[in-house]
Amino acid sequence: MAEAANGKPVTVTEVMPPVPITVIGTGTADSFISGTKATTPSDQPNIIVNVVRPAFALLIRFANVYVGNLVGLLAASMTSSAIPASDFWERLKICASLAVAGAIVLSLKDVLTVTANLERKYPILTGSI
Repeated sequence: MAEAANGKPVTVTEVMPPVPITVIGTGTADSFISGTKATTPSDQPNIIVNVVRPAFALLIRFANVYVGNLVGLLAASMTSSAIPASDFWERLKICASLAVAGAIVLSLKDVLTVTANLERKYPILTGSI
């Protein structure tokens, strides 16, 4: 508790900013509406729901895996001679083309996960938690 100028105790309440969460929409009437605010108890932050389309979520996941694969392959190729290349740009092109394969394979898993609503049924098994 804080004290006011007159010496009496004053209760200070901190306002917590709302926490945005993003979910994949289904396009049906029973899905969330983007911008919906869930009010929580006073000691917890409120939640604001952002809904994205499944195709956009899959594109973001593909880009995330692709960049991760590209950086990993590039790092591995710089520290070994596993990917022979004469200069950095050639090495980058080779790694960029190799990264596509891994991203496509994981995208197939993501398509199955998102379209079959497995994230809602089995969130721990799909890595959504």
